[in-house]
Amino acid sequence: MNYDLLPVFARNEAANKWLEEHPLVLGGGAIALGIVLTLLGVNALKTGKATTKWGQEVEGGSAKAMGVVWLVVGVGAILFGLYKIIAGFR
Repeated sequence: MNYDLLPVFARNEAANKWLEEHPLVLGGGAIALGIVLTLLGVNALKTGKATTKWGQEVEGGSAKAMGVVWLVVGVGAILFGLYKIIAGFR
């Protein structure tokens, strides 16, 4: 592990502690982000068109690849959010 980057991730310890104490907020945010990414992925797979973060529209195989990535990351975020919520009740 690259320990040079740890100070970057641990700068706001108060926010990290607050999120640890309120897992419903962290889980809900992850689920909301996951739903948006999942819907983007489904739309890209359905239409065969996707827009990059710079506003360029791609079609065909590139759009389907972006759709699969969005779908996988979205489902992963939803599962992470559900895990945090369920673990918060224990």
